[in-house]
Amino acid sequence: MQSSWYAWLLVLIAAIANAAGTIFLKQSRLTASGTGFTTVLVSPWFLSALVIYTFGLLLFTQALGKLPVSASQPVMSAVSFISVALIANVIFDERLSFTQFVAVGLIIVGITVMTRS
Repeated sequence: MQSSWYAWLLVLIAAIANAAGTIFLKQSRLTASGTGFTTVLVSPWFLSALVIYTFGLLLFTQALGKLPVSASQPVMSAVSFISVALIANVIFDERLSFTQFVAVGLIIVGITVMTRS
């Protein structure tokens, strides 16, 4: 399969949408007035997360038309994982340890090696 910069851009945007959806899910739990399942379902944060996840899924589907899934899925997962960790640190004040930074570095190296093979 031949890849293009546009398809990789779609993967990047899809990964960021996935990360944003996850952040919105966390926010939906933090702002929920109750602990019930129905309370979360009607939360604007939860509904926004669904819309964002769907948007990202559609973009990723488009990218898969031009990219190999064996390269694009790991890249999307890595970008999403790293984005969530960094955004959660800023928005929710979740601590990032040295070990987590090392793990992020290993993920980047692993994805680089995997996509170059």
